Amino acid sequence: MVAPHSRLTWMALSLLPVSPGALRKALEDAGGDPDAALARLAPQPKILNRQAEELRPRLEKARIKVLTRGDPAYPALLEEIDDPPPVLYVRGDMVEADDPAVAIVGSRRASPYGLAMARILAPDLAAAGVTVVSGLARGIDAAAHGGALAATGGRALAVLGSGPDIIYPPEHRRLATAVAAHGALLSEFPPGTPPLPRHFPWRNRIISGLARGVVVVEAAAGSGSLITARLALDQGREVYAVPGPVTAPGSHGTHDLLRQGARLTTSAADVVDEFPADIIRQVARRIAIRRKTPPPDLEPGAREVWNALDPAISSSIDDLARRTGLAVPALVSALLGLELRGLARAFPGPRYARGGLQEGQVSYIDTASGPNSDPHAAGPPPAGKGTREP
Repeated sequence: MVAPHSRLTWMALSLLPVSPGALRKALEDAGGDPDAALARLAPQPKILNRQAEELRPRLEKARIKVLTRGDPAYPALLEEIDDPPPVLYVRGDMVEADDPAVAIVGSRRASPYGLAMARILAPDLAAAGVTVVSGLARGIDAAAHGGALAATGGRALAVLGSGPDIIYPPEHRRLATAVAAHGALLSEFPPGTPPLPRHFPWRNRIISGLARGVVVVEAAAGSGSLITARLALDQGREVYAVPGPVTAPGSHGTHDLLRQGARLTTSAADVVDEFPADIIRQVARRIAIRRKTPPPDLEPGAREVWNALDPAISSSIDDLARRTGLAVPALVSALLGLELRGLARAFPGPRYARGGLQEGQVSYIDTASGPNSDPHAAGPPPAGKGTREP
């Protein structure tokens, strides 16, 4: 546990408008002592400490939690990177089950293909018990967050380039509220901090630092998503890339990543298969727990089909019709709905099994037949004037 004066000092450091690299160097020069680093960076550290103390009532009123380096609740993976943020201001809740997490990033001006892929990958990963991390930006980020929350029990973490109380872009306020209710909004910047352009490359190291891997869905050459991929490599994380049409500008960045050794990704299985064995077992256990009872919002027909499905042995349409007593059209409709939610898996035949990972193995089949509905994603509207994310 961090001593009280150190917690206050970490918060004071977060008030400084310095780059992560400058802060890292100051801490290194100070032997890791935050008080000494603050004295090196600020001409009047007592003023910053007082400002940090005065911030507490505002944080409490807004229900914003503060996680500082050294705090047991501070994400362990993030603590491992070269320049972890001194403070995470959190709206919502981070839980132990947020590891494993996978980041899904990509173009703000995403194509329909890119949006569809994000909305396929995110709910499949979330249904497998993997938390989805992104940056709340337009395009791929919004589709990834919305897709994760569409999965039963899905969780999402959104890393902001502004204070935790400033939502950018503003049309994502509804999405931000949903993420905070089923995950967390995170920022290294104190409340009231505007979304300045330099903040977004800084926040990208947190997106990759929270995750075990980064999936780049769509990115033009020079895209900010490629910065996240480079940071992920520097942090020792896996980098995945989704291939796209060779003539599309949004495919240039992802195809460059594939040439450089990124893992080709077309389904959640491509990502989960690369997890360490202990993480795979952990994910499988979570799925086994979720499989014990059907989601409470299932319609009666879908609930009957879910109960009739076996997680280990696939069944034919005829078998399921006999078990449920449902007519084939109603049965097929229920199966399609279960597939789209990651609650059923399809096999050749066709045959079906209950969705999820089997204990001790990965057999996660990508059954999505189209983009999941995302009521939050507004597509890629023009950036307009004023402050822009680079």
